[in-house]
Amino acid sequence: MALRFLVFTLLICSFLSSCKSDSSNSNNNAPVELPPEEEDYKEAAYKWGYINKGGRVVIGAEYDDCRNFSDGLAVVRKKGKWGFIDKRGRSVIKPVYKAAWSFHEGLARVLTYENKMGFVDQKGKTAIEPQYEDAKEFSEGLAVVQKEGLQGYINKEGSLIIPTQFDEAYRFEKGVAKVKLDGKYGLIDQKGKYIVECKYDAVSNFSDGLARVRLNGKFGFVDQKGVIVIPTKYLSAKDFHEGFAVAKEKEKFGLINKKGVFTMAEKYDALWYANAGFWGASILGKSGFIGKDGKPLGPFKYNLIYNFSDGLAGYQNGELWGYIDTTGVEITEPIFGLIWDFNEGFARVAYREGIGFINKEGDLILEAQYMDVKDFSEGLARVQVRGS
Repeated sequence: MALRFLVFTLLICSFLSSCKSDSSNSNNNAPVELPPEEEDYKEAAYKWGYINKGGRVVIGAEYDDCRNFSDGLAVVRKKGKWGFIDKRGRSVIKPVYKAAWSFHEGLARVLTYENKMGFVDQKGKTAIEPQYEDAKEFSEGLAVVQKEGLQGYINKEGSLIIPTQFDEAYRFEKGVAKVKLDGKYGLIDQKGKYIVECKYDAVSNFSDGLARVRLNGKFGFVDQKGVIVIPTKYLSAKDFHEGFAVAKEKEKFGLINKKGVFTMAEKYDALWYANAGFWGASILGKSGFIGKDGKPLGPFKYNLIYNFSDGLAGYQNGELWGYIDTTGVEITEPIFGLIWDFNEGFARVAYREGIGFINKEGDLILEAQYMDVKDFSEGLARVQVRGS
């Protein structure tokens, strides 16, 4: 826990020092001359680059900040401005933007120094002119945009498909998106037609054929026609997975089926879907995994557990962490100070020497040698290099 607190403290300190503050002029009331906006970011003392899965630096550490690769390109920052590089480290889109985000479906959001958002293609050509107050990434061919405080959806040609009429709008998933209008939430299709009217205090997207809604402090579920099929009677509920949803009517959590009947008794202090056909559960201060039949994967003996990713989940015993597989076998002992989810077959782990990577067999394959490292994405991982 001490290590986690130290890491958290260092991150906060780093964040607080990343932006320049304006000093006041105590001698007179003259306006303070502000620096150019690109100088809001200090040049990083230690630069970022990228390694491959063999641990070799394939893109030199020359960036003040950077992001994971997506669609073959990565966002990088130099001298306060953002641009994009390819996997050979070549500048594909020059760093000229106030902010930029990763590519999705072939387009990336960018923010100009006029504080307008638009989209560029992978060659750096402006695909949609910067004209929006806000925008979100493309998903299923549509992106949320905002004008005059209201949000709607455009297509990849920049045509407004669903008018800017919502207080809030969210990305499409399987043809459905959550929207907020007049303080209430609902769901729409890709033509802007309501599937679930905006009349609920909260709503989630469809999962396993049903959408979770909240009304007057109670949760229930609607079908794909927007009809209530499980009444809003639960104090808490989570989305359906594999035919079951976490819910509670009193103080403890259990599982209900699609008829709203509890198939697993309300006895858990915490309960959530943990992927791979298992639910994470906590009772009397100890955590473990259970199947939908209610049978535990093993004894409830862990302080904390993570969700399964790539078939493995993190567990904490005492102050240290290890990994368990879907058969209940601990593939590593609890020997790490911090752990992360598996991505592309590798997981970051923190130990005495720093942060390295292990494989799914629990073997340390990339030893700690960098100040900081991030997860692999498209075969490359970001690293912050000492003395760069």
